[in-house]
Amino acid sequence: MKRSHFSLRNCVILIIGVLGAGCAAQTTTPVTTACGTNYECLRSTEFQYRQQAAEFSALAQRYEIEAEAKSREFGQDAEQVKRHRDLASQYWSEAEQADELARQYRRQMPHNVIN
Repeated sequence: MKRSHFSLRNCVILIIGVLGAGCAAQTTTPVTTACGTNYECLRSTEFQYRQQAAEFSALAQRYEIEAEAKSREFGQDAEQVKRHRDLASQYWSEAEQADELARQYRRQMPHNVIN
């Protein structure tokens, strides 16, 4: 199995960047501003956001599983359980945002362009 080069520090940096980009994405500027009509750029950016969404989803699932295990060990109201559930919720939210950005880039591609 190929080992991911995505460390926790990189995740934190990425989350901060995505949160900042998410705030900036609230404007009405279309997502193609950076790519214009460069279809390779659109395709590449869509792929990157899909990868981010998958990574965030995997992290969210991991924290949910850990929260469940910790709740059996320490009880439902333990601080560690709450922290893991909060992290899972944040990662699910980030995954949804990345997935939505990927869809926005996908919508900019002409229907006859093959991925």
